[in-house]
Amino acid sequence: MIFDAIVVGAGITGLTTAYIATNRGKKVLVLEKQSRAGGNIKTLKVEIDNKTYLFEEGPQTILANNEAVYKLINSLPVEVVKASPTSNKRFIYKRGKLIPIPLKPWEFFLTPLVSLKSKLLLFKEFFEKPIQTEDESVASFVRRHFGEEFLNYFVQPFVSGIYAGDAQKLSLRYGFPKLWEIQKRYGSLLKAFFKEKRVAPKGELISFRGGLIELIRALEKKVNLLTDAEVLKIKKTDGNLFEVISKKGTFKTKKVIITIDAQTTARLLKPLYPPIEVLKEIYYPPLAVVSLSVPKIGLEGFGFLVPPKEGLKILGAIFVSSLFEYRCPKEEDCFSVFLCGDTQKEVCQQKEEEILLTAQREIKRVFPQIKEFRFRKIRLWKKSIPQYWVGYQRYMNALEGLRKVESNILVISNFVEKSSLAGCIEKGFKVGERI
Repeated sequence: MIFDAIVVGAGITGLTTAYIATNRGKKVLVLEKQSRAGGNIKTLKVEIDNKTYLFEEGPQTILANNEAVYKLINSLPVEVVKASPTSNKRFIYKRGKLIPIPLKPWEFFLTPLVSLKSKLLLFKEFFEKPIQTEDESVASFVRRHFGEEFLNYFVQPFVSGIYAGDAQKLSLRYGFPKLWEIQKRYGSLLKAFFKEKRVAPKGELISFRGGLIELIRALEKKVNLLTDAEVLKIKKTDGNLFEVISKKGTFKTKKVIITIDAQTTARLLKPLYPPIEVLKEIYYPPLAVVSLSVPKIGLEGFGFLVPPKEGLKILGAIFVSSLFEYRCPKEEDCFSVFLCGDTQKEVCQQKEEEILLTAQREIKRVFPQIKEFRFRKIRLWKKSIPQYWVGYQRYMNALEGLRKVESNILVISNFVEKSSLAGCIEKGFKVGERI
């Protein structure tokens, strides 16, 4: 049998690709190294003493901001749940307090997160001119436009929350491509805001009654999937076909869709296109996700982020019990606490018990009223989110070279633009329609 496509990796991108193509009558096989599908999506459901806890140990939500997300979930037997109306309340930790992130212009001018001097820099930003450069760091861009305080108390925490990254290293061009295009066109972000009315993408935060894994389970039932099927080699055969050699057998296919990490991608594709080896340089920082529950303290909102300057050994936390219903016993509040990342990777060099204790200690610094922890669990990801560092163009150049040589090999992993769940679904949807 010759497949129309073999998808390497059964994360959300690979499953979406296979599902869309299969629905169009294509013969598609998904090969997954692990014994389960889902990639970094891992939902933890625990029942203790007739109490049920539901935590996400990887991505927490989907920001449904594109049509592909809605098309996908509407075609599957999943029960969508929307985030609480209070989820737009987000906080920054500063000097022992949680300060609301301003959502309106007048709130920004009243916030204690930055000084009056930094607020007045907004008027200067309006007159910034476009700068023609190949790339620059997020930190460099923000310093030039808004100053050091804005970087420390708004942008660096935001970068930690999205990428577990460091704004000093992260590429504006690849980390925030829309901002990159705006600054090239207008120079000033404020000028763009007034001319285009909307700069930030909108969308609603969603999950599923059984957690994000509910989407994965719905998808894997609809596709031809082999788990424990690590791909060992990809060979070109006569007749413009590919031979994919895995631990579960050897298969022939017209196209190969790669959705796995950069290092494995480099190893598999190097024999077909040696320059692709450069992908192995892409860095994935470690990330620890600690799930905690405490006697109810009245959490409300989405969660909080911690600027590195504040000295806490956590990146931030999500208020699980406030975000979605039925995730936590009514008499308790639940957190997902994030540690390590690129700015604090030394924290993940500790033993897991020490990381757990670090999370508990730091959460108590933020909420001194906590008396005890009733549930605690850690998930340590040795490789979390790919870092789009300045100079990322060289990896894109290598992928473009591959496309010219082997047009029937497509790499759509999360290190190739759009690493969010919604972005991965959109990529998978588009490729599935083209197979």
